[in-house]
Amino acid sequence: MPAGNYDPSLTYSSSVGLLYVFNLIVGTGALALPKAFQSAGWLLSIVLLVISCITSYISATFVVESLSIANAATQKRKRDEENDGDENEEIAHHTFEITQRVEVSEMASMFLTRAEVIICYLSLNIYLFGDLAIYSTTVSKSFMNVICSSVNSSSIGPDSPCREFFPDWVTRFVFYRFSIFLFIAACTPMIIVGVTKTKYLQLSTTASRWTAFTLMIILATMQLIEKGPAAHPAPVNMHGFGSLFGVTVYAFMCHHSLPSLITPMSSKHMIFSKMAGVYGLVIAFYFTLSLTGAFAFEKVQDVYTLNFLHDENASWGYFIIDHFLALFPVFTLSTNYPIVAITLINNVKVLRNLVAPPRYSEDEERLVDSDPIEDDPVVTRNIRRTSWSSLLVPVLAIGLPTLISFFSDNVLFLASATGSYPGVFVQFLIPCLLVLRARQYSRSFLQTSVPYKHASPFTSPLWPFAVLAWAAFSIVMTTLNLLHVQF
Repeated sequence: MPAGNYDPSLTYSSSVGLLYVFNLIVGTGALALPKAFQSAGWLLSIVLLVISCITSYISATFVVESLSIANAATQKRKRDEENDGDENEEIAHHTFEITQRVEVSEMASMFLTRAEVIICYLSLNIYLFGDLAIYSTTVSKSFMNVICSSVNSSSIGPDSPCREFFPDWVTRFVFYRFSIFLFIAACTPMIIVGVTKTKYLQLSTTASRWTAFTLMIILATMQLIEKGPAAHPAPVNMHGFGSLFGVTVYAFMCHHSLPSLITPMSSKHMIFSKMAGVYGLVIAFYFTLSLTGAFAFEKVQDVYTLNFLHDENASWGYFIIDHFLALFPVFTLSTNYPIVAITLINNVKVLRNLVAPPRYSEDEERLVDSDPIEDDPVVTRNIRRTSWSSLLVPVLAIGLPTLISFFSDNVLFLASATGSYPGVFVQFLIPCLLVLRARQYSRSFLQTSVPYKHASPFTSPLWPFAVLAWAAFSIVMTTLNLLHVQF
């Protein structure tokens, strides 16, 4: 997405911006954390969640620092044009102020090589593919469990009948697949129209998210107080390391959207300290949600909201709360799915043009290279891209994640796989690579170091490599877990 000028009419306070960052981090990954905690052991989970929180915060500060350097580079380019190419003019510190939105993809184009840009787009697109697969699986699984018998019954399996009065061939898994088709059919028109999340829709989603997570913490705590622990997870289970690591990475993901949230803030004073406060709140929230869930339920579901769906509760109050929690992912993820799908489609088109630039006939080249008349629509280089290729991209962007959901309803596996591999690139590799190259750009072309107030607290060149070393170690451990290597 191109850089956008700072519009004072579209700004919000730093408190509102930080609330948006909190809401961005606390998403679908939180619903898989209690299951991962119970599988990997409570002590290992606490340690790994703390490390993931710290490394994610470090990477987030790298993104913000790169954003400030990108703003300074943009200001210098404009000044050079106004001064007829006088590149020796001193760069003032105020040019590092974040006044223009420069997305991560554009920063990659500014500071990285073409091969590195392709890697960035590829990893981001694979991550978004996994995101869509998780969304469609979570929504369909939640809807299926509301319609069919409770998943918390020990006699229930994927091949069990959905309901006693349904035909025998309508099993739970068959209805789950039917739910996928319903979900995609409902979202596709919104993707075609290009729906965006409005302010009121974002506020309603935020309110429902806070209500749902608060209710889950309260209900699990009440169950622990009244009945005691239903499960006693081991302190450490290394076989659960892979799924736990992937889910924690997925649970702290926000880096690809930070520029669009940080830029409109009216004040960026002490932005790194305020972000640290947000991360502190997030990890405290995750600890409360995951530990209460891991001990309150004998078997935690991979979509945690389903643990509160019971058939035996006769009270209307419990019935409403249970079904609200079960349908919570349906409401929130259905509004996010079209936005993520549109982003993925646009990114795939950019990646396609990077890998295989369009070719033109001699007549088309003359048309593209001719000077457009002022005020006429800009002639783009998409003449050949309007045929089958433009139709194939949306089909693949929606079809492949749907196909994954069609054959697997394991949300924990999808979240851990998405977080462990493409998520590591998006959360760790891209920010570290960006900050290293952006700092080099600042010294070489801007001829100044990044001012203290705009620089990440982790200014040592060793920090990016430390984050990358942790990411590499975790990927190796995750791969060994997937291959069932014994420790």
